[in-house]
Amino acid sequence: MRSYLTTGLIGIVGLVFAAVPAAAAPVDFTTMQLNGIATATSNDLNLGNGVGGTSSSAFLAPISSSSSFTSSFNFTLTANPNNPNGVSPQADGITFLIQADPGGATALGGGGGGVGASGLSNNIGISFRSWDNNHSIIFTNGNVFDTSVHAFGNFNLGDQDDVVFVTLSYAGNVLSYSATNMSTGVTINDSLAFNLAGLGPSVYLGFTGGTGAGYAFQDVHDWELNVVNGVPEPATWALMIMGFGLVGATMRRRLYA
Repeated sequence: MRSYLTTGLIGIVGLVFAAVPAAAAPVDFTTMQLNGIATATSNDLNLGNGVGGTSSSAFLAPISSSSSFTSSFNFTLTANPNNPNGVSPQADGITFLIQADPGGATALGGGGGGVGASGLSNNIGISFRSWDNNHSIIFTNGNVFDTSVHAFGNFNLGDQDDVVFVTLSYAGNVLSYSATNMSTGVTINDSLAFNLAGLGPSVYLGFTGGTGAGYAFQDVHDWELNVVNGVPEPATWALMIMGFGLVGATMRRRLYA
């Protein structure tokens, strides 16, 4: 009986772990849903193509909102020296966005200072805005303009094309991040308690961007993402229940044979 039980339990454990993704390889940007003017190569996502008045976004397939994840990427915001308006500094910025907007993978918010996220609902994100804002914030419900909480100035993105390296994580219902301007050495860190399950059963991860009168090239590079499912999905529960049923049936046959 012990051997059957052990074998059955090992099978169940195998089913559970098979449903939990292993550590992910670097994300191929070409596998994302691209919206607005967004374009991509395998390791570069372009959210601003050097012209003004644009909005863009890009999202992966949804994941369970009960998941935890860690991630890293770097980005540059580069002014277009051929801006016909002669407006400086560049505008306007990008976001890392976790969302369950009704638009799903095609969700796209307002351009300019809205950086492709304003107007979207059911979300939490981190915005990196240049122009005269020159700050980073954690925001919710697309409100990238609310700098009353979790705002940082002096990030020195105004006229630069500096590389900014970002690491972030979501675990224990807390979103946290650290971002370093690799040219100036300025580092900012912040976190916000937030339960992704409140957005719905699944969420989309990705990026948004927007330009206004200040034209810019906005590029995200080398995105890495590791996702761990925290709570088994319904299909996993079904497999587990089926597995326990098989173990029980086997035990009964052994006991009463």
